[in-house]
Order: sequence, then structure tokens, then C-alpha cells
Amino acid sequence: MRKSPATAIQREVNKRKKSEWIESAWPVFKAERFEMAGALFDCEANAELTKQEVKQKLDAYLHPKEDKNVNSTN
Repeated sequence: MRKSPATAIQREVNKRKKSEWIESAWPVFKAERFEMAGALFDCEANAELTKQEVKQKLDAYLHPKEDKNVNSTN
């Protein structure tokens, strides 16, 4: 199923640069700027990210999944 051109345009409009997401961390995600910076540390400075991409990175940063092998004593 093809997505409409309006959907593609909307996604482009919703993209922001890394620094813009860091500055808008609190109003958009109720996160501190340092938390957002940590979540986006591996992104290029001029990379444009969607809100969904940023949310996924922030969630992963704030709630990392524990690696079962790390605490293994076997």
C-alpha cells in the first residue's frame, strides 16, 4: 500500500535537527535537555530526525533493557 504524498510531506515537516530537539526536550517530551542530548549523542549534528525517531531513542536511553548476559555468573 502506497502512502499518500501528504503523509510524506507531513513527515518532512515534522523533522528537526538534533539541536532543535535538545532545546525542545521539556515542552515536547517532558525530558531534561541533558537527557535528550544523551539520547541523541550518536546522531550527526545536522541530522534531521522525526519525533518518532527521537521518542524511540529517548525511551531507549531512559529505560535501557538489561542484557541478561552481563550479570551472568556462569
